[in-house]
Amino acid sequence: MRTIRRLYFYAVAFISLEVVLWGLIGLLRSIFVPAVIGGNATRLAEALALILVGMPVFGLHWWVAQRDARRDMDEHASGIRAFFLYAVLLSTLIPVIQSFLAVINRLFLEANHLSRLAAVVGSQQTWSDNLIALLMNALIAAYFVTVLRADWKQITLKETFVNVRRISRYLWVLYGLLLTVAGVQQILLFILQIPPSTFGSLQRANFINGVALTLVGTPVWVWAWKMVQDSLSEPAERESLLRLGLLYALSLGGVITVLTSGGIVLDLLLRQILGEKMLLQNFVQQISGPLSIGVPLAGVWAYYGNWLTRSMSEVPDAPRRSGMRRLYSYILSAIGLGAAFIGLRMVLAFVVDALLGGQAWGGTLRLSLTAALSTLGVGLPLWLLTWRPMQAEALSSGDAGDHARRSLVRKIYLYLALFVSVIGGMISAGSLVYLLLNALLGGGASNVLQGSLKALEILALFVLLGVYHGLTLGKDGKTAGRALTEKHAAFPTLIFDVENGTFGPAMLAAVQKQTPRLPAALQLVSQPMAKETTPQAVILPADLALNPPESLRKWLVKFNGSRLVVPRAAAGWVWVGSAQADLNQAALALRQLAEGQEVRQKASVSGWMIFLYVIAGLFGLEALGLLVSLGASLLFR
Repeated sequence: MRTIRRLYFYAVAFISLEVVLWGLIGLLRSIFVPAVIGGNATRLAEALALILVGMPVFGLHWWVAQRDARRDMDEHASGIRAFFLYAVLLSTLIPVIQSFLAVINRLFLEANHLSRLAAVVGSQQTWSDNLIALLMNALIAAYFVTVLRADWKQITLKETFVNVRRISRYLWVLYGLLLTVAGVQQILLFILQIPPSTFGSLQRANFINGVALTLVGTPVWVWAWKMVQDSLSEPAERESLLRLGLLYALSLGGVITVLTSGGIVLDLLLRQILGEKMLLQNFVQQISGPLSIGVPLAGVWAYYGNWLTRSMSEVPDAPRRSGMRRLYSYILSAIGLGAAFIGLRMVLAFVVDALLGGQAWGGTLRLSLTAALSTLGVGLPLWLLTWRPMQAEALSSGDAGDHARRSLVRKIYLYLALFVSVIGGMISAGSLVYLLLNALLGGGASNVLQGSLKALEILALFVLLGVYHGLTLGKDGKTAGRALTEKHAAFPTLIFDVENGTFGPAMLAAVQKQTPRLPAALQLVSQPMAKETTPQAVILPADLALNPPESLRKWLVKFNGSRLVVPRAAAGWVWVGSAQADLNQAALALRQLAEGQEVRQKASVSGWMIFLYVIAGLFGLEALGLLVSLGASLLFR
């Protein structure tokens, strides 16, 4: 109930604050910015309406929120309050930067005698518009900065504030990086178009817009990234999943964009080589877009890929470190495999069209061939460079090979390829059967042979894809099964319990269900221990571990193997959690020990933090989407 109450007050406070803020901005603009006859009255009425409606609502809800925070430290340190404060700073400081960018952008354009309408930001605004918005947002941001600093000094449990601050920092990194990449792209576009354009006004506007974006975005990115890097002295920041996810996203986004740009440039080069007549001016014009977006994102890939590699190397657990590297490689391998499959399919379709289609070489055939070869030329090397090391690792002997074969990422990759091959093969087979039956039943379909051959070639590709990955999956299973059986058999375990106890049989059943070939035996504490017994691990209920008989205590002191303690209800002791869940978790931990893995306990995650990460992920996806749309608009215009 308290969470819902907080959410209500802070949500209303945030919305009403924005209403009041932009109402004040509108009021000042109506006073200082000239307008057409009657326009000022309309703008003044809109601004006053926002202020008169929003001010009482914000004042009441913010007063209640502040009062509760002063009375209760839990309210002060709540995640909703932290999210509100950092969201307010984002919603006010970003307009400050955007307003400053608009002023700089138009100033540079006017200094070069170019129209202000060519500005990338604020082309329809005036100096007063931007300065008023900048000033008012800065004043509100300054107030909430003081509130936030006071909260940091007063709260004792800072974990939630630390998590929200981390999200805020990475959002600033994405925002600054987006502006910087866009600015560099515009500058490169201008440079690449200098020969044909000879400094035309549009191209000069691109250059000036790029300079403005770079001058404003680079300091923001450097400042935000420096804060992130300085915080790495704290273990929680170094091990943050948010940091790791951002490095993965930026590295993969960079490599995908670079490969796409490279494929388009390769296609244009192949068209030139295969005889298409194209003036140098037109050729440069067409490659300028892909190169201008590919080069800055190649820098993003190189820089953040290096940091991703360094972050992986700092992970102390070797299997986890290998798993992180594996995830990156398999994602790239999947992208390369998809591109190679599409390219090979396009090559086969070209062969069919060339033999049966009767099309002219100078028309669509040449374009089909260059598109096919460029797609294949980009996808096949990427797949080979990423898949072959992963396959070699999985085929190797020893612990590294075992971990690679049993990797969840590898299984997802192989089963996904198998799933695509089965569904794709089913669809292509259905298309082939439909074409043949339609022709036999007199459906009057044209180009039956050509269509059937294309459906047959797609079916053959899906069959090859499925057979290869199915055989790989089967080989992994057989090899991993043999290795795991040997490891389990070499890890005998004793389960201690009292006479007529229920813990021992239940624990034994859980172990046998988790690892059927692991030699586990029930040992009653009232019976003497066999001298030839040399277990690698023992499992005890918590009450027995806390108060063992003298004989068991002496034996446990001399025992050098692993000890697993499972909570069990006893007089005077209250254990939180499900008994069956504890048994299953203990059985899983035993399996991890037998297989040489790190024992990982399941940690609970706050629902509030999941919500924050979802919000941050959506914002991050939006920022990455802007980068992708920017690239797409330049690559395919």
